[in-house]
Amino acid sequence: MRRSLLVLLLSVGVCLFATASTLATGPGGWNRLGTDGTPSGASLNGHVTALNADTPGALYVGGSFTNAGGIASADRIAKWDGTKWSALGTTPLGTGSVFAIATYAGKVYAGGTFVNAGGQAAADYLAVFDGVSWKPFCNSTTRPAFDAAALQVLALQVVGSTLYVGGTFQNANSDRRADYLIACDLATGTPSVTVDTDGDFTGPVYDLAATPDGTLYAGGTFTNLDHVATADRVASYNGTTWQGLGTTAIGGIVRALHAQGTDVYISSDGVNIGGVAQADHLVKWNGSGFSAVGANGAGTDGYFPATTYINALTSSGSLLFAAGSWQNADGKSTGDVVASFDGSKWRPIGSNGANDGPWVGDTQALEVFGGQLYAGGAMTNAGGDRKANFATSRSLRLPDALIATATGGYVGDDVYNKTAVGQTKTIQIARGSSSYLPITIQNEGLLPASFRLKGTGAATGYTVTYVNYYNGANITTAVRNGSFSTGILAPGQSFAMKIIVKLSASAATTGAFVLTARSTAGTPADAVRGVVRAT
Repeated sequence: MRRSLLVLLLSVGVCLFATASTLATGPGGWNRLGTDGTPSGASLNGHVTALNADTPGALYVGGSFTNAGGIASADRIAKWDGTKWSALGTTPLGTGSVFAIATYAGKVYAGGTFVNAGGQAAADYLAVFDGVSWKPFCNSTTRPAFDAAALQVLALQVVGSTLYVGGTFQNANSDRRADYLIACDLATGTPSVTVDTDGDFTGPVYDLAATPDGTLYAGGTFTNLDHVATADRVASYNGTTWQGLGTTAIGGIVRALHAQGTDVYISSDGVNIGGVAQADHLVKWNGSGFSAVGANGAGTDGYFPATTYINALTSSGSLLFAAGSWQNADGKSTGDVVASFDGSKWRPIGSNGANDGPWVGDTQALEVFGGQLYAGGAMTNAGGDRKANFATSRSLRLPDALIATATGGYVGDDVYNKTAVGQTKTIQIARGSSSYLPITIQNEGLLPASFRLKGTGAATGYTVTYVNYYNGANITTAVRNGSFSTGILAPGQSFAMKIIVKLSASAATTGAFVLTARSTAGTPADAVRGVVRAT
């Protein structure tokens, strides 16, 4: 657990610090994932389309990039441990892209459009890393499981001792029934199918998910899967038979699935999914029926705008995260491309530091790892950081400090840095008089958190007093020795205080004071500064 800290220097400001130097935070609160080993280089040079954190201590990242973190063999797939990048083996994962990653018993499985993974001629579109090298998987001969007509492997899901593989391929292993989905025995690599007849699977599979009881869910473009009338675009499989969900077929393409306990969240290009009002582009299935997932702020419609593509879903505890391509959800300028749902309310997540969405470009993957929410895609300049390209992270606990004048508005909202750029206010005070600067510390993280504050230092002839705005209590001693805490703040809640500055008759011309707050390990730093000019 990292202690919160608030430091007062020769300017009035609030600053939030990160423990890991590799987590350089942009002004909009999103972090870059290291560099390529040079001071000016970003860590990734191509799109990220897959993230997997099922193995403790490892986030596996897949896409079209090469040389992740400046490592020559970290092509198309690499491991991020929260601090540094590493490659999987010494031979790169061929050409093409990785679209799906799964792990099982210490092995890493990758699917995509790549060929010749690790230099293995039969390791096309699907391969396994055994801890030493890449090898073919799920083929009954020395030939690849998929031929040149495979197009794409898009989804991998482990259920028990079986790896399910979904995508746009047909006739895997030359089996005419093996269209769009196959099952692979994880112990033997033996392939099998989930339908009896060629044509029973009618369209591509875009994503897979599984609930704890072993039920597999598939989503995509198919209709009437295995001749089940309601098995349109999403269906469940119990290891023997396919079933539709509910009595009303989903109308739009299903792009993402996520199981949270026994509930399954389903994204769709359509609105009023399953006939449920407000279930626009996202719906929850509880095993027996559909329900909407929140609504807009007015409660009159769904949260997402009409043109929305949700490409990725994940969760942490009670929080649900969605990411993809949309703009200005719920009418908010920051409501672009990624959002969180706490069970009752949707919220945007960060910004570009200039009151707009956190990045430009589609989002294709989401994962929670090491107290951070990770996003991958075609994004650039995440959080306003020019090095945060193609993958980025944001702390689940994040304070945001704002500063104002007694008569003016606040600055610093959704701006995060240690230098107070864009988060500074200047006031004039006559010598022998006093005035104050209001400061607010908001919980802009996604979990409840408390922030410890500390303030030290002063300019010549300047007396600084810290006051709790709510009850008028003088908290100067506690702030200066670092023992003051805001108490637990729910996401979106804030703590307000005032810094009262009194000038002596002989005060120096200028005084500046910085106030700094810190929370748990990995929390980025944020700073606001107040500058006082004596008159």
